[in-house]
Amino acid sequence: MEWLKNNHPRLITAAVFSLGFVILLYASFTQFVSYDAYWHLKMGQDLLSSGLSPRVDHYSFTFADQPIATLSYLFQVVLAVFVSGFGLSEGLQLIKIFSFSVLLLVVYLFYKKIKAPWPVIFITLPYIFLFLLYRFIHVRPEIFDSILIVTALILYIKAKESFSHRNLIYIALLQLFWVNYHVAILGYVIFFGLFLDKAVEMLGKQPGDITWRRWASWGTVLFLIGFIKPDFYHPLFSVLNFSKEWAITSEHGLTHELIPNSSLFTLFWLISAYLVISMIVQREYGLALVAGIFAFKSWQMLSLVTLSGIVVIALLAFSLSKVDWLDFFKKVKPRIRFLVTTVGCLMAISGFVLATVEADKVNRKTNANDRPHSIASYLREKYPEGGNIFNRMRDGGFLLYQLPPGFKVYIDGRTNVLYPIDFVTRYADLYALQFGQQIVDEIDRYNIEFAILPIEMAMLPVANKMHPLSVEYVDKEFVLMSSRENNFPLSSRTLYFPMCWQESYQSALVAEFIKAKEILPADSVLVPLLNSLNELNESTSPAFFFNSVDTELLSSRYHQRLLGYVALELNFDKHAFDFFQSITNKETYDLLMMAYAALNYQNYDDAEKLVIIASSESWSILTDKELNYDEQAIASSLFEILKKHRPLTSDGEMQLVKMKGRQELM
Repeated sequence: MEWLKNNHPRLITAAVFSLGFVILLYASFTQFVSYDAYWHLKMGQDLLSSGLSPRVDHYSFTFADQPIATLSYLFQVVLAVFVSGFGLSEGLQLIKIFSFSVLLLVVYLFYKKIKAPWPVIFITLPYIFLFLLYRFIHVRPEIFDSILIVTALILYIKAKESFSHRNLIYIALLQLFWVNYHVAILGYVIFFGLFLDKAVEMLGKQPGDITWRRWASWGTVLFLIGFIKPDFYHPLFSVLNFSKEWAITSEHGLTHELIPNSSLFTLFWLISAYLVISMIVQREYGLALVAGIFAFKSWQMLSLVTLSGIVVIALLAFSLSKVDWLDFFKKVKPRIRFLVTTVGCLMAISGFVLATVEADKVNRKTNANDRPHSIASYLREKYPEGGNIFNRMRDGGFLLYQLPPGFKVYIDGRTNVLYPIDFVTRYADLYALQFGQQIVDEIDRYNIEFAILPIEMAMLPVANKMHPLSVEYVDKEFVLMSSRENNFPLSSRTLYFPMCWQESYQSALVAEFIKAKEILPADSVLVPLLNSLNELNESTSPAFFFNSVDTELLSSRYHQRLLGYVALELNFDKHAFDFFQSITNKETYDLLMMAYAALNYQNYDDAEKLVIIASSESWSILTDKELNYDEQAIASSLFEILKKHRPLTSDGEMQLVKMKGRQELM
């Protein structure tokens, strides 16, 4: 018991670190793969295997052979080594485990350097875990930046205690590495605080081991180190020339806008404000400036939340460790001691709870269905010679990693290092317009042979008969359009415009069904639709077919909606109503078609209720869409037809008057 009494601070510290390791280990087994990890990995592998220069672009057709601003080649090589040794999934997991293990070691050394008492560790460490988890899914150079930041804080404190040549050499070496690694401006911000502190000391004529000559010479050395990199472009100039227009990307977006009304972040910024004031009172002017800058940047840029959070929490631990808590507790009343102890315990427990919850979110997160796996396999086998691909930004890295070198992408995650802001803005405009006529012009401009689009975004290209690309392949989540083959001209239009289905299309759709079975995966969104139409074609009667369909087994909303329109066309209105009703996330047209079907089988009460809902303001708010002209015209027509069968209710009459008023304004 005596040993336990004497060593309980070490045991508690070890327990807190061990629990944090387990939490982070659990989170590292997430199935989410960072989109940028693929192009980092590809560049690292090509550098190791064939010596392919990472300083020019080899993967896009929009900026082929153009120079690339300095990237973290070291990170890319380390990532490639992990994946080559352990495989893609395991390699990505292990590099996370390696990075946070080293971070925990460096954080421990930081706590040891500031002589943090175990209560301070107990309160602050869970929040370092929490902030680390906010960006934990991303396998990017930042996973090692956190290690460099804490190391810089340790060297800051050492140099503040002794501004010796030896300590300054350590700082210079760290900054030299950082300049050639990633986001070296972070180190400059931290060490600027150190030089500010030393300047204040000299201006205050406090005795120490520093002279203006040493201060100026080492400051100059650290600044000049910023030029010792392949492109000789100083990180400070990169920051000064950074365009605010990059806020169009989520990485550089404003945190308070992307995560609005977050009580946790509001509390974090309040704590940051307290910390700045506290450190000024403690005469730690440099660290107060560092804390203020990092807190402000975490407000400005989402990608800096984790790094800023680690800095602020580490400096909070430093500030709290400067307080003589034993003396404080001796002087204050018992009630104050109880209050401070309770708040500290609640803070620590809350930190662990929040970190555990966040780790569970990370562990459960997946984007397996958000990557065009089967399309990539199809392209590799069908077109080994390659071609130019139009793609979403997030898919670019995956495609350039998965496909042979002959395939080139339109864009990937290398924004601001390869793709300039005007190009990314043009891409964002294309994306916002959902690939209308503008993308047709882009296809002609770059001789694009393939386009890989999410299913929900391929509607306009399919609808545009003048579009130079046709539907060649469809999987569960993506559509491949190409200039090579037009495999599904009719079924793709039926997928997006089921109201256009006609019985005369059946023979052509059956032929496309045969093609679909040959080349499409079983989980393709198109196969079940064509299979149902084929079964309808082969059934003894439409009634027999519709009676055999179980709405709960229909594969997608596209499937449910198509059968609903087919049933309407063939006058099986009750079945049509059931098909539309089975759609989970209904659109306005779905409600209107339900109303039309109910009207046809003389269920006038339900028909009126559905039209009222579809045309109401509450429905527009729920779907975040105003009724367009066609929807209002259909709703008005349904009301007028209903009036021929029975008088409308007062709610129905009121809604009809409102719609007529809106139509007159259009």
